Amino acid sequence: MKWHDFQDNALTTLCRETVSRRRLPVNLTQENLNLFNHELERVIPETRLLALNDVRVSSEGILFRRHKMLTESFAFPSNMEQWKRRSRVKFLVNNYVLRRSRTIERDVLWIVDDWSNGYFHWLTDVLTRLYVMRDRLDDFVLLLPRDYEARDFVQSSLRCFGIKAVEFIRQNEVLRCRRVFMPTHTAPSGHYNEEIIRGVRSVLLQTYRDAAYRGEGERIYISRGRAPKRKILNEAAVLDVLTEFGFQTIYAEDLPFEQQVKTFSRARYLVSNHGAGLTNMLFIPQGGSLLELRHHTDRVNNCYFTLSSALELNYFYQTCQAGTGNQDPHAADIVADPGTLRENLKLMLQS
Repeated sequence: MKWHDFQDNALTTLCRETVSRRRLPVNLTQENLNLFNHELERVIPETRLLALNDVRVSSEGILFRRHKMLTESFAFPSNMEQWKRRSRVKFLVNNYVLRRSRTIERDVLWIVDDWSNGYFHWLTDVLTRLYVMRDRLDDFVLLLPRDYEARDFVQSSLRCFGIKAVEFIRQNEVLRCRRVFMPTHTAPSGHYNEEIIRGVRSVLLQTYRDAAYRGEGERIYISRGRAPKRKILNEAAVLDVLTEFGFQTIYAEDLPFEQQVKTFSRARYLVSNHGAGLTNMLFIPQGGSLLELRHHTDRVNNCYFTLSSALELNYFYQTCQAGTGNQDPHAADIVADPGTLRENLKLMLQS
């Protein structure tokens, strides 16, 4: 079917519905079953290609048409609902009246939403949408919001797909697109179509992995010591234990994307608390293991548990008490018990 055969909002199926079945954590205890049991099976909806005519795009990446924002701009409809009416009116005035307008005649490919500019969401939510279009990329110009251009992981990962036409929206500019083609998400954020996420992994590793490495697999700890939230308050004690077992400490934010892929392609064991650095499990060889240090009440943020299962890695966890202050599991600092960590590391290193 030719692209111009599509009518506005017409859909075609790119990937069929599937079911993701997750492996239990290796060190699961009965008292923690409630953290994971609701995630053991998930229906992953089909991925469709949506075609839209005459769409405008702001430099921040908001799609709008006929004086209305489009829900496709957002990871979830509730994100759009958080915009107050006054904010929506101000947005439309700015983008219809005050900003420069430019028309793109070529067919546009759109694969991002309002959550896409972070490391985890780019690799797992965006590149999966790009992957399902990988054989058709020459037909489009890939359009991205202006702030994506400065992100190394965006530019470096796009090179792996051999995209010939990428355009970043300029500041204070509005693009009018004759035709926008948009693959829907390959899975809800934090969930995965196993075949697709493994395909993304393969594309990235083919370009950047350390092909010369022939060791037994390195042991890596990713520190969040410089992060604004979800830090380990007793990290010095944690590092003492990790050093006993031969783990090296890495600050992922210090490494360009290419180096992150190379580094973690050499790893067999990975330890960190919940955070974007754990996304680098994408590059650990199949059969590797990871230990996630997590808030003891958190049964919502299971994206790394589900990702490890999709990638056929051995998942270990350790529940940790929250530190003083913010008690929100997604933001709270934690305290990791060194003795429990020592026992979990012994178990993990036997895998």
